[in-house]
Amino acid sequence: MPLIVAILLMFMGAAVDVYAIPRIQNDDNFVGSKRCGQCHQQELQQWQKSHHAKSMMLPSAESMLGDFENKEVSFKNVVTRFTQNEGGYFITTQGAANKTQTYKVEYTFGYTPLQQYLINIGDGKLQAFDIAWDSRPKAEGGQRWFKLLPNEDTSPESPFHWTRQTQNWNSRCAECHSTNLNKGYNPIYRRYDTTFSEVNVACESCHGGGNKHVSMITSGKYKKGTESGFDTQLKQTRNFVFEDKKAIAVPKRESTDAQINACGGCHSRRQVVGDINPANNYHDQYLLRLLDDPLYYADGQIQDEVFVLGSFLQSKMHKAGVTCTNCHNAHTGEVKTQDNTLCTQCHLPAKYDVEQHTHHKKGSQGAQCVNCHMPATTYMEVDDRRDHSFSVPTPQLSDKLKTPNACNRCHKAQSSEWSAKTIESWDKETTDYYGRINAKARKGDVLALRPMTAFVDDERNSDIKRATLLSLTGTVPSRLTAETIQKQLRSDSELVRRAAVAASGFIPLQHRWTILKELIADPSASVRHEAANQLAGYTQQVQGADYIALSKLLREYEQQLLISQDMPGGQAAMAVYALNQGDVERALDAINKALEIEPDFAPALLNLADLYRSMGDETKAKDTLERAMIAAPDSGAIQHSFGLYWIRQKEINKALSYLKAATERDDRNSRYFYVYAVAQESEGDIDGAVVTLKEANKIWPNQYDLLITLIMYLEKSNKVSESWSYLSNLSVIAPNDPEVKRRIAEMRRSN
Repeated sequence: MPLIVAILLMFMGAAVDVYAIPRIQNDDNFVGSKRCGQCHQQELQQWQKSHHAKSMMLPSAESMLGDFENKEVSFKNVVTRFTQNEGGYFITTQGAANKTQTYKVEYTFGYTPLQQYLINIGDGKLQAFDIAWDSRPKAEGGQRWFKLLPNEDTSPESPFHWTRQTQNWNSRCAECHSTNLNKGYNPIYRRYDTTFSEVNVACESCHGGGNKHVSMITSGKYKKGTESGFDTQLKQTRNFVFEDKKAIAVPKRESTDAQINACGGCHSRRQVVGDINPANNYHDQYLLRLLDDPLYYADGQIQDEVFVLGSFLQSKMHKAGVTCTNCHNAHTGEVKTQDNTLCTQCHLPAKYDVEQHTHHKKGSQGAQCVNCHMPATTYMEVDDRRDHSFSVPTPQLSDKLKTPNACNRCHKAQSSEWSAKTIESWDKETTDYYGRINAKARKGDVLALRPMTAFVDDERNSDIKRATLLSLTGTVPSRLTAETIQKQLRSDSELVRRAAVAASGFIPLQHRWTILKELIADPSASVRHEAANQLAGYTQQVQGADYIALSKLLREYEQQLLISQDMPGGQAAMAVYALNQGDVERALDAINKALEIEPDFAPALLNLADLYRSMGDETKAKDTLERAMIAAPDSGAIQHSFGLYWIRQKEINKALSYLKAATERDDRNSRYFYVYAVAQESEGDIDGAVVTLKEANKIWPNQYDLLITLIMYLEKSNKVSESWSYLSNLSVIAPNDPEVKRRIAEMRRSN
């Protein structure tokens, strides 16, 4: 090739795909699993049979489980064909342009109970194809092709189409399926040059790079039990022994978080905020999602696909120092036994593995510890995942809290009331204090604040539950809330400190700076991340050493945000940060980048519409909201925003349909009801407004705005007596409010 042509091609990046398919790239610090196996043959052989070893593989007769013998399937009127020849394995299906194309399978993805296949669509991007192979035995319903997300619109126009960002391997899956991954994202061209040391989850994913270890071995400097050459030691340090006739084994020696640091990142719902290294503290690598709705039910049971860590951190087992390899073989990943002997390692069989405890026939499914204390939820259509919170079933609360329970997962023909009465007949005490409080906290119930703060202050409770409730106290601003936040900013737990910072958002920025200032240098990256988020707009108010310290914190925060710049949510976070600093142009750029990555990303569309509104460009705001309506018609936030647009245009009648729709969507909140009721009243429909507020009060009790407005509308409708019960509620939550006092005095005079 002539030199001038080569130079031209090099600069014509938009026309020529110079980015290779994700591949192995040597790293001097990583020696590879084959080298490890030369000394650790038994561990290597165990690992080779594991899900980790098969997390991602090159296509071969051994690795490919799906039927590629010219097999044709049809889902949602889209025909897909799976074929193979000497050139490899191929999928012929509907592409992004709504045209049928043939794609080569570059890698397998997963192994059992399902296997997906990764397809190269250019720009270094691998996509997880959304028709998967059910690798379970045929007797269990397997050995078939099936559609993931069967209830979603997966057409090329949908964000759930397999070519779109939600199915991108590089940004969403890669770091947990390969070893020593480098995304290699180019933000200018939105391309990837992704590399890894090994294609699958190999030895050094958990132990860290092994070069120093090997060098010490070969040089004779290795001394077992002192210096291994690794930065982390994953062996258990705590053991459990039965003593003094206690029914539960007693922990001995110090516990360690080493396995959580190494395993937790890929077995949790989280955001990356630092260098991924198994030797680093989990909270310096990741921002763990708390037990929020809709990820978890109110009582902490798993709801969405959250993997393991968030559940496990709730448990008494974690509190006692139990860790991953107490139950799992470190190299196969499998549990050590498939029966109750797994649990009777620490729970005396004579007390717990007997019918007097299980109330089920010994050896039956109902007598298996895991079926009551680790119920399974099915994700991805066929993948059963067990809840690791090791909770006690509470069917008494299922109807009230809208939560599942282990009893009725098996006794499907019975009601939760039947299950509750049955457990009560066993004299089992199954209270769930946290679930009751959290259900109220999620609704912003003012009367839940004192029990919330009492739970948070009690260090006997799990840190993640305390942090979850603490984060919700910010929705109930009060002196007690502020005092609790200030106290917990000094907590030993990174999760609790981070939640305290997050809850401080209601405090005026100047005062927020005063209480958060010391956390600028917090030892935990996740806490510093949240502190930067809360203080981003304060740089113009400080000077000297404070300015230098805050600027350093914000520079780190920007680097943390850049880790996720290849995802629309990451760009949306960068836009919020820019707005907090008053940089509208930079915010607009970040939102547009988010929409370049995923054109139908609803949060970015909403932010863009709001940005146009703040700039006084109502035409662009309307156009953006119309685009958002098409992208996410089921979003209450979008419906509400469009309703507010019509209110600004003084077309209340047009606004009403959108405001009403917002109150009917799954993501509705009390504010949507309040605004809709006010709009109804302004159009003369005061009776309709009363109905709306009454409905809202049932869902979100003890909300000041809802109650006072409902009382005012009832008074205006000459239904004063009907307002008294609501006034009584209001007097409990706001006894010193002048309007409340005046109305109570009038009520007493009238009586």
